[in-house]
Amino acid sequence: MSGRIDIDVNEQRDPAILLYGLSATDIPRTFYYDETNNHRLVYLTDKGFNVPDPRPFVLGGVVRPQEEGPINLAELRRLMGIQPNAPELKCAMVAKGEFGTMLGSRKLGVFLDWIAHEGYLLHFIALDPVYFSYVDIIDSMPEIGFFDLGGRLILKNDLYRVLRRNLGATQAMLRRHSYPALADGDVKGFLRELISLVEEGDDLMPHFNLMMLKGVLQSGRALSSLPLLGDTPGLIMRDFASMFTHRLCLFKDSRHVLDREDRVSRVLEGYRFVDAGQPLDLYRFADSKSEPGVQLADVVVGLLGACLTWLRGMSGDDVLAAVESLTPAQNCNRLRLVDLVDRSIKETDAFVQKAISLDDMQGLELFLER
Repeated sequence: MSGRIDIDVNEQRDPAILLYGLSATDIPRTFYYDETNNHRLVYLTDKGFNVPDPRPFVLGGVVRPQEEGPINLAELRRLMGIQPNAPELKCAMVAKGEFGTMLGSRKLGVFLDWIAHEGYLLHFIALDPVYFSYVDIIDSMPEIGFFDLGGRLILKNDLYRVLRRNLGATQAMLRRHSYPALADGDVKGFLRELISLVEEGDDLMPHFNLMMLKGVLQSGRALSSLPLLGDTPGLIMRDFASMFTHRLCLFKDSRHVLDREDRVSRVLEGYRFVDAGQPLDLYRFADSKSEPGVQLADVVVGLLGACLTWLRGMSGDDVLAAVESLTPAQNCNRLRLVDLVDRSIKETDAFVQKAISLDDMQGLELFLER
């Protein structure tokens, strides 16, 4: 294919490995992927986002520490009572409905036990498109260099709290300024309105945090543009292609089996992944009906996507109260999920990556406590 763009895998992966202290990313493994809540395109309309309240995107599935090999789901299907004539295993066959209902499913318990017994680990990257669309505001500010990673996450979290509380007002403000392009380069006017919203959110964060956030935003008022923002008015998310390329590059010594999806396939076919100038054969697309590993991934991302959607916006106290109120069956499945996530993170933190707010990260951690 001519005209392909070279992606140096080390240029893509090394900054993340250094920033987050990731290890064990060079061990050969086989990753199986599916995705959920892929909204494809998120943009502002006169009535708000084209997707009214975009749910967290999850790309992930299962991974095993060996080369590709045959996967037989016959026993798993038998244990769950899946009809032999069903063409493939889907999340809705294992658990469906709201997350709480899913968590109480007997079949889900069977599935999670089977995954653990067969030696699979979980992997995923989760992204909240609303949160992700705002964080570049903070990273574009001149004074952000004075903050470490933890401080930056707090600033982004506090801004997200403000902007999410009243999505209608936020979206109206973004439209007025043709965000993210910023009409006529009016950075000062945009930040003035943004700071006003922050001041109105003084009940959402400690006073010290509010002053820090205001100070960082004020530092950008002299800028002629916000360099990390896009240049297309109203375009919040073009696609999630960067999530795919990031995972492929991060685990450059592994084999990646992706659910066949025409849009993703077209994007990835435009790239050539190289290591020290040599092309890499990192991935292949598969029809889920004939690829059991992708079917397992479908169940995993369906469960995780529902979990993150359920947790979004919940306070720590809300999460703890929800866990306390789980039925024995629900809590058993929660603990099965906890065990799988813990085993996966013990192998490498790189298996679990999140571009979500600090509040939602902490909510997930509370939910996954033993």
